[in-house]
Parts: sequence; C-alpha cells; structure tokens
Amino acid sequence: MGKSRASDQLKAYYDTEQDILYLSFGTKAHEAVAEEVGNEVFVRFDPETQQVIDVEFLDFRARLQEAFGPQMKYLGTGRPERLLLPIGG
Repeated sequence: MGKSRASDQLKAYYDTEQDILYLSFGTKAHEAVAEEVGNEVFVRFDPETQQVIDVEFLDFRARLQEAFGPQMKYLGTGRPERLLLPIGG
C-alpha cells in the first residue's frame, strides 16, 4: 500500500437540508471545474492537474433507499449493530 499524503485524505460530509453527500480528497479547498459524471453525481477536479477535488451525490436518501430498500433502519449508537438490513427477500 502506498504512502498517504495530506492531499490523499478522504473526508465525507452529509448536508441534511440539501440531501447531498460530499466526498472530499485533500485538506484545503480550491477552485475546480465540475462535471456531471452520472445521474446527479458531480466530480470537481483541478483543470490543470486533473486531480479530483471532491465528488457530490445529490438526492442521497433516495440513492440509499434504492440500494438497500426502505426497510433499512438506524438503530442508534448504543447498539453493536448500527444498521438493520433485511436478509433475503
């Protein structure tokens, strides 16, 4: 595995009001170009180096529900099992 640099750090932030998940690579923000790479998925990158700055997933709750189903529930931090997913159909 390669060495980790400050610019390789991954940080996640979820905006509950806008329902957007942000994945940021690096420690400081700077100007970037955004491009839609999928259905409401945007990648921001440095136009000179082509290095990815962050990825934004719009309408994130619906994406989770589509991936895991409406039965997924958060059980709280006091429990060893954090997410409850139905097994089988």
